Amino acid sequence: MSDESQPLDAPQNSVDQATSLIREEIFAGRLAPGERLKTAELAKRLGFSTMPLREALRKLEGEGLVEIEPNRGAAVRQLDRAYITDLFELNTELRIFAVRRGMASLTLERIRELEALAARYREHLAAGEDIEAIETNRLFNARLVEFGGNREALRVFLRGWDTIFAFRRGYGYGTGRRRVMAEEMQLLVDALRRQDAAVAEAILRMQNAAMMEDLISRFTPAG
Repeated sequence: MSDESQPLDAPQNSVDQATSLIREEIFAGRLAPGERLKTAELAKRLGFSTMPLREALRKLEGEGLVEIEPNRGAAVRQLDRAYITDLFELNTELRIFAVRRGMASLTLERIRELEALAARYREHLAAGEDIEAIETNRLFNARLVEFGGNREALRVFLRGWDTIFAFRRGYGYGTGRRRVMAEEMQLLVDALRRQDAAVAEAILRMQNAAMMEDLISRFTPAG
């Protein structure tokens, strides 16, 4: 294929493709926190030249998924309390914003949709279907934010949510946490049905604190 037949934005497309592939490997747990990201190895495995891979790693650094240090190169970001706190607080505030903004336009149909997703989540937990439970939890919260009517809020929320659960795949949950999440999900639906924004916000903040401490406890040594 001649150079003239290549699209003018091909280099940018290569960067975007490489960024997506590396991001997905992090989200899927194939690249673990702290793992070194060597451009030569990534180039061979993913089929890109080193230039778009370097740009991709810079983009992922901007997303908070990768850390680049002088003379050491890139690595998947390690978890620490400050990073987890920032991610959880932002995502919780976005959900609260969506509840406040969308309460007036909540319909019975939307409430029933959330209720059905909460029931599906419990079913997946009972069946031991962990991946399906995670996906249903994501859909429940994405719909909750989507009902708020702000697309930019939804975009930011989903990026943060996927980052959190990329690390969840690696560290898991504390004993009983997912069962409590199912209860919190149902309590939230009940509050929305009553049009009680204050209780809905309290439930989301309570869940935020519990989820945050649970994840921190999974990668922080006891004692």
